[in-house]
Amino acid sequence: MENQKLEACYSEHSSTIFSEMLGEDENYQRLKKVKIAAEEALQNVISKEAWKQYLALDEICNELECARYKAMYLAGASDYEKLSK
Repeated sequence: MENQKLEACYSEHSSTIFSEMLGEDENYQRLKKVKIAAEEALQNVISKEAWKQYLALDEICNELECARYKAMYLAGASDYEKLSK
């Protein structure tokens, strides 16, 4: 039951917090533009099948990164809950 509450809290706050933090960060915006340019260059020199594999790997990496942030958030929330008792 507690895990469900923590996950609901994470889902509610994570996308808003991260998008606000990153949306205003100049370095993040610069890196995002560089990544997009690099992906466009890569797409122009590799086959369509290789591009599809690249996108699949990128999606997996994004899911893993999301899971990592979620685990960190849940661990912190759990620690906070234990300390507040």
